[in-house]
Amino acid sequence: MKKNGQSVSVVMCTYNGDRFLREQLDSILRQTYPVAEIVVQDDCSTDNTAAIVEEYVCKHQHIRFIRNEQRMGINPNFFSAMRRTTGRYIAIADQDDIWEHDKIEKQMDAIGDNLLCAGFSRPFTTTGVPIRFDNRIPNHHLLRMIYVGMLSGHTLLLDRQLLELIPDNHVNVHRYYDIILGMVAQAHQRVVFLPQVLVNHRRHVDAASYHVPTDNSRTMSNVWRNVWRTMRLYIELRHAIRERLKPTYDFLACLRGVSDEVDTAVQMLQLHISTSPIDFLRQQALCVKHCDKLFYACEKKSFFNRLRAWYFPISCSEYFRYLSKKNIR
Repeated sequence: MKKNGQSVSVVMCTYNGDRFLREQLDSILRQTYPVAEIVVQDDCSTDNTAAIVEEYVCKHQHIRFIRNEQRMGINPNFFSAMRRTTGRYIAIADQDDIWEHDKIEKQMDAIGDNLLCAGFSRPFTTTGVPIRFDNRIPNHHLLRMIYVGMLSGHTLLLDRQLLELIPDNHVNVHRYYDIILGMVAQAHQRVVFLPQVLVNHRRHVDAASYHVPTDNSRTMSNVWRNVWRTMRLYIELRHAIRERLKPTYDFLACLRGVSDEVDTAVQMLQLHISTSPIDFLRQQALCVKHCDKLFYACEKKSFFNRLRAWYFPISCSEYFRYLSKKNIR
């Protein structure tokens, strides 16, 4: 179950996933890189998920199945399952995706001395929900990741030592497990992104991570529409956003000094959670200074990007639109 002495464990957390589970398990079992174990941890499913996994356990001795006695939720379930693994490396799988057959092999070739390896996931749907595939290399600088996850959890391969670098008692910071892993790995500047499709990511409305894609094309009408929408979101949500970002500030403050990137991110969060108008202006100045690190893809420090960065303390409200009670569009 090893290649070059390095074993890989796969972690899959399930909850009512019987519709698509077989396809995903089959894609993991077909990997060109031998997988040492597959740990499936179920969070009290009420459908046929358990029966399907137990069927696979009977056929494949390296599949381990754990059923939680009570609901744990996404973050505790994933971190608990990851700590049950025995492999040097851990690959994370969603219950309803389909892996490319050489996903693990490509990532093991790419990870080197890094803590985390991610790659592209290509969305697909069998239910007709809106999808969009962005093939730009995502910017995973910490200044970006404190606001929005940039490394898809269902593509991640991590060195298990990353788990030991997470500050104690910080697995629930209003952020999903993949953002937490990504922030810590990037704090140590040990992330590699593989610009290849690794996962076929099923999109359906029941998925915990699904949201309708937004139109970010840079037409004049779209720019004004986004400015108007984000301004209204900012007015409604600015206090709630501060409360959401405080745990992230506490989390990263524990890593202060690890790298200059961390210190800058902590400064950004400190300014954002402040209610001082002066700190708002300081945050705008910091955003303009780092305008090449704030957006989806790393871009040059052009006049347009500086202008976008100046507005970023307001426009980032878009990332918290799920908190809105006004259904702002």
